[in-house]
Amino acid sequence: MGNLLCSDDGVGLHIIEALRKENLGADVDLQEGLTGLDIFEKIKDFDRIIIIDAIQAGGQPGSIYKLTLEDFKDKHTLHSFSTHLNMDIPTMLKFGEKLFPGKIARDVTIIAVEAEDIETISDRCTPKVKKAIP
Repeated sequence: MGNLLCSDDGVGLHIIEALRKENLGADVDLQEGLTGLDIFEKIKDFDRIIIIDAIQAGGQPGSIYKLTLEDFKDKHTLHSFSTHLNMDIPTMLKFGEKLFPGKIARDVTIIAVEAEDIETISDRCTPKVKKAIP
């Protein structure tokens, strides 16, 4: 998730790009840049969802957090999960469950990377955040 043109806010997109170069198997479907209601069409019918996004939680830039939905209630994404629906991740998934009953995964992991700079217009992450990209 994120904005590729706002420096560290694009870290999730850079990680997906790096993962595309790996042989992750046929059962892995990498998606990036999802916005609006099209998110639900892309994530429904999966047993597990892993969301990769930038976060500002006051930690060291480049720090990587593995969060569950419960953990995430105390953290904030930079852009409400880029949904343009102005919802946090747990709320967005509950909304998806109402739209697609029984089709939205309950096994959700959020991989969040601590951002340093989300204001500079750049398609590159800061050096500390870049180290978090495989």
